[in-house]
Parts: sequence; C-alpha cells; structure tokens
Amino acid sequence: MPVITEEFLRKIEKQGKLNTLKISEKDILTPSAREFLGARKIKFEEEKAVQEDLKPKIIVDKAPVYKYKCYVTEASFEKKPEYMTQIFGNYLVVKNHKRIVLRGKFDNLQAQTVKYWKKYQKNKKLESDFSQAYRFVRDLFISEMTDAEFLERDVLGHDIDSLKDITHNTVKYFKTGHLFEINAEYGEDVIDINCLRALSRECEVAAVDAFYKDGKVERNDILKALNRLSSIFYLMMLKANNGDYK
Repeated sequence: MPVITEEFLRKIEKQGKLNTLKISEKDILTPSAREFLGARKIKFEEEKAVQEDLKPKIIVDKAPVYKYKCYVTEASFEKKPEYMTQIFGNYLVVKNHKRIVLRGKFDNLQAQTVKYWKKYQKNKKLESDFSQAYRFVRDLFISEMTDAEFLERDVLGHDIDSLKDITHNTVKYFKTGHLFEINAEYGEDVIDINCLRALSRECEVAAVDAFYKDGKVERNDILKALNRLSSIFYLMMLKANNGDYK
C-alpha cells in the first residue's frame, strides 16, 4: 500500500509526469501531497481495484465422456446402468435381451458340463467324451460372444452331420430303441448326461428366440451346432446305457 508524499510529487513534476499520475484507491496521499495537487489545480481519479472475489467467474462445464452406447437405441452413457450389460465391446443392452438370455443358458450348460466332467474323471473313456463335449460347448459360447463363425469339427469320432444319423437310428447302431422316460432305473451316468442334454435343448430354444426374426434366420451355424450338441449328449447316453464306458 504505497504512501504518496509531496516530495514524491515534486520529483515526478520535474520529470514532466505529474499530469499522467494515476492513483489507486489503495494508495495513501499525505495531507501536504493533497495540498500540492490542489495548488496546481491537478485533478486525479482514484482507480478502483477490482477485488478478486468480485470478478465475474466463468465456469466452463466439462463435456461428459460417454464410455458406453446402447446397442439398440444408440443412446450414450457415462456409466454402465445396473440394469444393462455389455453385448459387444462398449455396447450395452438390457439384461433380459435375448442374446444375454442365451448367454446365460450357455454359461449354465458350460458350468454343468464341467461339473460332470470332473465327477467322471476317473473313467477315462467317459472323461474323454466329456472333454470333447465341453470344448464343443465352450467354442459355441465363444462364437456367439465374439460374433465369429462357428467352425465345425469331428466330435466323439464323428462329423456333426453323422451324429444326427446315428442318434436317429438307434436300432441300427446300438440294437436298441430310443431312451424315453429316463428314470431312476437307469444308470447314474445316463441320468447325469441326460441333464446336460436337456440343458442343451434349452440353449437351442433360446438361440432360436435370439436369431429368428421376422421370418429370417441369423447365425445358422450356431443353430445347427446347437441341434447337434443335443445329439452329442444323446450319443453319450446311448453309449453309457450300452456299457461302452465300462
């Protein structure tokens, strides 16, 4: 807070700068300095200091960062809503979306397949077939989640088209009729594998619901593979009932 004295004013008068003097309201003029200016009829204006807290503040809103998009509506989200989940990358759908329902079915089937695979691990023949069935389920699941084509391959020693023929002609290949009405009189292995067969059918129905739209079919590869998956489990049931795993 500077003090302006008469001596200071005389000095700048000699320098020819008196008429350009600007005084802030924070400056202090001594009485003799005021008289000096008044005698010379020099008027001065006090410059008012702008208080920092009175300055207009410009608030700039940060543009929101949208991390997610709705797969159906293209709506944007900063955070993932609790009722939604990712379908591909950062695209979201509601958790009851048909593709998500299908994934839930796949998830359950895969988990149950591992459970029974572990249970029969000491039976090398049955363990080998469970291992192949599991890889088939896993690859189907991955194919759906990544939207990649499912690549067909041999399972249980047969190509997937032959599986349909074998399981539809049980008398020809196993000298027995179809295994209807699975009950407690069947072997435990047949009963367990039948549970997986039933779950595979649930997956197939969910897949049809997800991929059949307005008379048009999407993902024929997955629908065909799921149809053959139930044949894989049914063939395992036939083999177990026939004593092939003993």
